[in-house]
Amino acid sequence: MRDFIVKILLRLGLYRPMIAFINQIKFKQQVRKMRKNGLEMLQMADQAFTSMGVQAFLTFGTLLGAYRDKGFIAYDPDVDLGVIDGNLPKNMYEVMAKHGFQLCKQNIISEKKQVIEDTYIYKGIHLDVFHYFEEGGDYYTLVAQLHETKDWKEANATDGFPCEKVSVVKTEFQRQNFMNIDVYMPIKTHEWLVDMYSESYMTPIKNWSEDDHKTRRSKSTERSYRKLY
Repeated sequence: MRDFIVKILLRLGLYRPMIAFINQIKFKQQVRKMRKNGLEMLQMADQAFTSMGVQAFLTFGTLLGAYRDKGFIAYDPDVDLGVIDGNLPKNMYEVMAKHGFQLCKQNIISEKKQVIEDTYIYKGIHLDVFHYFEEGGDYYTLVAQLHETKDWKEANATDGFPCEKVSVVKTEFQRQNFMNIDVYMPIKTHEWLVDMYSESYMTPIKNWSEDDHKTRRSKSTERSYRKLY
């Protein structure tokens, strides 16, 4: 029945508006949970990664909030961390589980069997961990997007999801104070935020969308697939 309804909605051009409406409801629920337990989750995630010798650093919206707003962005529904791929321990998921993080989804480039993003749940909140890769004098990560025409189940079973490539200048990471806890951030935070959001990143955009940036973000030829747990 679900697949039949989805096909009708796709044919009528109503699938994306419906998904946007559902996501908006989920978004508001997540924002409320973030206000309650977001900082605790970030602290626990930092402890988990530190215990493994991994520098998990703030990225995307969480990094923007830390630099511009000195805290979480008021309407941010989750926490974004980054890790440098290639140095991650084999028991990473077991250690995360011991710290209360349930792995619920991975985005994977199946041809390379390469994980580009892990999503965990902690007390009902999502923690997105983006894998960064070295490329010359840069780091880059891949961010999965909605399929061009298909619903997620059909896309996952066929040609996968388009990806956006986000490139940032290579830098070291150091601990900085964030809401009275110390977490890793890129030393070149300003440069990263320009790369991610353009020179205007200091101006808040409440209804920010994927069309509101474009500096060093571009379409990738890679396609990703979701693995659910």
